[in-house]
Amino acid sequence: MSTKKAIDNLDNLYAKNGIVNLGKNRRIATKKKTGRPSLDYLTDGGFPTGRLVLFAGEKSSGKSSAAIQFSELIGERILYVDTEYTLTTDYIESLGCNPDNYDHAMPETTEKMCDLIRANVPNYDVIIIDSINNSASYEQLNKNSDEKTMANRASVLSVQLPIIVGLCNQYNTTLIVVSQIRQNMNKANKYDSDTIIPGGESLHHNSSMTLEFYPSTKVKDDGNEFEDKETIGGRLVRIECTKNKVGKPFRKVKVEFLYGLGYTEESDVIAAAEKLNLITNKGAWYYYGETVKCNGRDNLRSTISTNKELYTEIKQKVEDAMITFLADEDSSALTE
Repeated sequence: MSTKKAIDNLDNLYAKNGIVNLGKNRRIATKKKTGRPSLDYLTDGGFPTGRLVLFAGEKSSGKSSAAIQFSELIGERILYVDTEYTLTTDYIESLGCNPDNYDHAMPETTEKMCDLIRANVPNYDVIIIDSINNSASYEQLNKNSDEKTMANRASVLSVQLPIIVGLCNQYNTTLIVVSQIRQNMNKANKYDSDTIIPGGESLHHNSSMTLEFYPSTKVKDDGNEFEDKETIGGRLVRIECTKNKVGKPFRKVKVEFLYGLGYTEESDVIAAAEKLNLITNKGAWYYYGETVKCNGRDNLRSTISTNKELYTEIKQKVEDAMITFLADEDSSALTE
């Protein structure tokens, strides 16, 4: 029996074009560039559409802010599924985003959350779940506090996530799921990881991209006249792409996360310029060419933000270099 006849028989049994030849019907993973150089480098060309992207991180690492800001860079119609009941209009505005692009939902249970998303996938470019760990299943909600409901939410997600991801792929909707990185309480030996990303194995299996957020150096804010001591205005966050099924994984960048402002465009350009060695760092000092010398990353950001000509010059150099890099896929031009 010929291949064509076999496929025709399968079409009659199941569905038309249920099986296609990949040479004649090319299937290519689509990605949307964000326009942020370091973010496009990290994701190897942008976020995948029709896929699940997992944001996992420690506390105060800017996971929610990143989900809000990055979603607007890749889509206009956004559904924010809020299981923590914390999202406000003024917070979206403080991040430089447009509240008109966001619809807000607060489902009571994991089951209702999944039903809500399944019904609305065709209506949105991006759907955000923040966070997957804070939703309670129907069984958890209706049991007493002393009754055990271990792994019940993970059981619900193991059934629902493959269905939701299939719908997202069908309608080209990007699903961003926010989770936490927690201490591994079941570490059996010294070789096991010290941390885990909760949410069940289905969450990891169904994600096409995983970004992990690790806050490190504190960003000082000396402009508070009401405080005797220096206040903290943000954190320097290391973002690692630990899984990427549509590009090269294990890339990392260090970007400033500013409280109330999120991941600003200026901070992203600085992060990319450091990767490309356009901006060099020696101890606490930062250098750009022979004209710019700043003590501390916050002073560098302030200098670039206030000098528009300097910012435009650095941004243009970064964009030109990043376009060449992404086209050539030559990582030797970058530093860790």
